[in-house]
Amino acid sequence: MAIPVLPLALIVPLVIAVADKVPTFNTEATCRGGMGSPGLDERYGRCMKEEADARATLEAQWAQYPGGDRSLCTQTARIGAPSYVELLTCLQMQAEARKLPKN
Repeated sequence: MAIPVLPLALIVPLVIAVADKVPTFNTEATCRGGMGSPGLDERYGRCMKEEADARATLEAQWAQYPGGDRSLCTQTARIGAPSYVELLTCLQMQAEARKLPKN
């Protein structure tokens, strides 16, 4: 089965562009999820701080991660409620997985 080249040619630049810089997520919407539920209202401020801290870490370390990992993890972190914490965790796990012995 032949794979159409044109759609791939259109998608590849988009994936590469995503990996060039830390993506922008609306973490306010992410942190507001569940608001109004008992006990979750106070979590909002803590969640926003965690997201801001994760974004700052990503800004400082972004270039050290391989482009493929950045693209994969960016796509993963956008599933559901976008999260810089999720993105950073994914990148860290990818880096650690590379250190495992290959049998």
